[in-house]
Amino acid sequence: MEMKVPFGTAEPIPFREHGCEEEFLARVRGSAEVSALPAGFGEGTDAESALKKMIAALVPDCFARWPEGKLIMGSGNREILGGLLEAALAAKGVTAKVEIRGVDLVEGQMDAYMNACGEALRESVSPSVRTDGLTDEAHGPLIGFSYGRFSHSMTMGGSSSSGDELNWNRDGSIILTSSFSGGGNDTRLEYRVKPECAEKVRAFVAEKHLAALSKQKIPTPAAFDNFTSSSFRMTFDDSALGGSAFEMLHIDCGPAGMTFRKLEDEAWELLKECRETGECIVREEKEIGGAFGGMTGFPGMMGGGMGADIGMGAAWTCGKCGRAGNTGRFCPECGNPR
Repeated sequence: MEMKVPFGTAEPIPFREHGCEEEFLARVRGSAEVSALPAGFGEGTDAESALKKMIAALVPDCFARWPEGKLIMGSGNREILGGLLEAALAAKGVTAKVEIRGVDLVEGQMDAYMNACGEALRESVSPSVRTDGLTDEAHGPLIGFSYGRFSHSMTMGGSSSSGDELNWNRDGSIILTSSFSGGGNDTRLEYRVKPECAEKVRAFVAEKHLAALSKQKIPTPAAFDNFTSSSFRMTFDDSALGGSAFEMLHIDCGPAGMTFRKLEDEAWELLKECRETGECIVREEKEIGGAFGGMTGFPGMMGGGMGADIGMGAAWTCGKCGRAGNTGRFCPECGNPR
């Protein structure tokens, strides 16, 4: 006999994700295309009713036998549950092709689930990049590090950019420049950073092998009209190794908070510590104005916004390479911001 039986679990089914002690409830819906039933199973509506009850009774056991490394609410869960149910039905003499159309948390549980299993769920959809096993090429000291973000928008004036750039200067100072450009405003702050905080950033770059990571081709999720992209930039002084005094490396992270999210979170916290424990020595603000105010372009060479120049005034001398007579926001020799 052949029949197609739609089914659903009227009562929510309890489950626990691997490694999570908290219990949640979910309802399952789908259909089964049945090609064979065991003898004595019945026919017509009686067979359909019995099959629906059987499937509902089998779902908890399928949840309990969920494969390690996979989430019941994660990517591919419909295919996994369908396969488990097909095997469970076959053990009872029922031959059927099962299609799962939904595995849904009961109303009101999403926030609790995301708090308990959100990171694991994000890993199942977009695994974060791993840096263990990478080996860096030889480099001199890190003298520049930035984390830049650009929010893309199709709305006029809706885009914005921000960046945090840490520089170890030749005069011994360590300066963090934080910039934001958007909404018709351009803001730039400079902080004199404590050496111990700056060394944490150097340790982060070394321990996470970011120099080696910059050479890797890491696939990132597709981006759509409105999203925030992010990037890391590093500058090394390789002059003692016979290389450039300003060896620049770049990591394009793609959509922010996804593939590189763990590295982004750690970098953000380290740069935040540099700001909060440092001394603010410069604050500059300017209205960009005009019809395209807020659409100021992509992050700068080292992660800052590239809107209109802020308070340029007299010519200045670059603190990194020593080039004098600069008039723009960035040094034309090495890319260091004013």
